[in-house]
Amino acid sequence: MNEKLQHAINHWDAIAPLIQRPGTENDYETLITQMEEAMEMTADDHNSPLNGLIEGMASAAQQYEEKFLVNEVGSGVSALKYLMKVHKIKQSDLKEVGSQGVVSEILNGKRSLTVRHIRALSRRFSVSPNAFLEP
Repeated sequence: MNEKLQHAINHWDAIAPLIQRPGTENDYETLITQMEEAMEMTADDHNSPLNGLIEGMASAAQQYEEKFLVNEVGSGVSALKYLMKVHKIKQSDLKEVGSQGVVSEILNGKRSLTVRHIRALSRRFSVSPNAFLEP
């Protein structure tokens, strides 16, 4: 058997939970926290051996978001608030939407999300644009 494969098998019990799609919101938040810790450990090293693990974690998070967030009944603003909470993002971090004032107006219902906002947010959070559309 391939040595790398045997090594993976020996450590699979420790690795598998990190890349499985979360079943609950708490599992999802734990996954996001662990993924952020792993990203900090790589310090943007594109050759880090953790990059593959981070990609697996991101894929698991995206699967959860597509299953539970996109299909959740609610408003686009609700989805945005949820993603901001989970990703620990402040209004000022959403420069692709506009100034902090614009983001505040959107979050408070004084302004609607535009097609440009939805496209930018969809790219930023790697979720379907449907997550930000009104039902």
